[in-house]
Amino acid sequence: MATIKYYLSRFIKKDDERGEIQLRFSGNRNFVKRAATGIFITAGNWDSEKGMPKGKKVNKYGDDCEEIRDRLNQLTSYLIRCWEKTNEDDLKPDSLTTWLKDVEWNAEREDVVINGETTSVNSWRMGSRAQKAKEIAVQKREMAKIENWYLLDAFKYFIDEQLKNGVIVEVRHKTYFTCWGIWDRMEKYQGKRYRVKDLTTAGLYDFRHFIVNECDLWETVQVTKGVYKKCMKTVERRVPLKRYEYIYEGYDYVLYRGVYKRSLNTVAVHFKYMKAFWHWLIRIQKAKVEDVFATFPVEQSIYGTPYFFSNEDRNKLFEADFSSNPELAVQRDIFVFQSLVGCRIGDLKRLKKSNIVDGEYLQYVAGKTKNKSGKLVTIPLHPTAKIILERYSNLEDDRLLPFGTDQRYNVLIKEMFKAVPEIDHTVSILDPVTRLEKQVKLSEVASSHMGRRNFCGNLYEAGYREADIAAMSGHAEGSKAISRYRKVSNETKQKMISSL
Repeated sequence: MATIKYYLSRFIKKDDERGEIQLRFSGNRNFVKRAATGIFITAGNWDSEKGMPKGKKVNKYGDDCEEIRDRLNQLTSYLIRCWEKTNEDDLKPDSLTTWLKDVEWNAEREDVVINGETTSVNSWRMGSRAQKAKEIAVQKREMAKIENWYLLDAFKYFIDEQLKNGVIVEVRHKTYFTCWGIWDRMEKYQGKRYRVKDLTTAGLYDFRHFIVNECDLWETVQVTKGVYKKCMKTVERRVPLKRYEYIYEGYDYVLYRGVYKRSLNTVAVHFKYMKAFWHWLIRIQKAKVEDVFATFPVEQSIYGTPYFFSNEDRNKLFEADFSSNPELAVQRDIFVFQSLVGCRIGDLKRLKKSNIVDGEYLQYVAGKTKNKSGKLVTIPLHPTAKIILERYSNLEDDRLLPFGTDQRYNVLIKEMFKAVPEIDHTVSILDPVTRLEKQVKLSEVASSHMGRRNFCGNLYEAGYREADIAAMSGHAEGSKAISRYRKVSNETKQKMISSL
């Protein structure tokens, strides 16, 4: 077995003179070598008999003997491993020198407790120069690989990683891919593919222009629908211009819905996703690319005054007779239930019977904020909510409510308001495209998110504190988003003016 003995340079004459620690390495009869360690110590702190620093943590010469002893022990372990890994036939006269040249010392300051007092000392770590060089080479290759990735491939990897790591939920995962699809179609339109290293601020302006103006690649046509001649009717439909049909191959959902003029809020959302992706490349993947968002003005979303309907109108909707349309009746119940518990559509869809506690409370962890707070949201059940749950208590599976697709749910919400004209009020909203006010019927703009808006908005109107509402709506603590649901009614404003 190989042995190592340390000794101090014989050229030291006085105790207060510093010298380099030497070593004698004995592997076998034919391999006995001496070498310098590159570690220095004051002669007065060296124990010649033990071949180690004296057992002092602090001494009059200022050496940290414990630190030096630790470095020598690490060096011993390293050299023994090198000997054991080397075949005897591969040994060379300068093998010991080669092993020592590969050593790289790194010191980090850390706090330790000595005799009840905390002091800062060097914590030495020994590494391999060759291994570090290999790691740097691998890192450079990886960086080159990332920077040479096609941007869409890197973006897809980012989106999937965010979902896998729980940073985003399934609904957000889909909206990220909506952004991915718009970029893909822009590349097809331009006839080029971007690599990560190719993106510049000019590319971001091209993307913004395409988001806003993709609708210009479409036209409105008259199509006839129906099976029998008597039932046929002519309707308008959006279709891509003939010369741009190739852009939409594989985008069946886009062909089904059509592309219309997009709002500046939509632009802001997609650039929020792109910015998150780009900063992930720079900060997490360490890609050596320009921060193109440093000089690109990202617009902010503007939501305007929230619109929702009153508790009285909600009760009218719940009591409306939809016996002639059972599907509408079911979706009406789900919408009213959502208005009474305030959860997001993604959370509403995944609720199970097990989320009802003692028949009195709904409990769940909000998917969007599970990685920020992970707090359990608890909502006492309104009497109407209990009635709705009783209607669907016999569902064969564990679902709480018979929810269908998001798209169908949104379509039927609009149908509900059309079917009950007395609650289909005209409201003033902010036009998302022009950002000017316009008047519309609720049946034109109502959607699944309106249920959540009803919940928060009516509680605001009743005078409850924002933090208390957030405790039941699933908003993260200190969230600014909840303020979007605040609306001061005309009655409240009248009371305020009367108090002047």
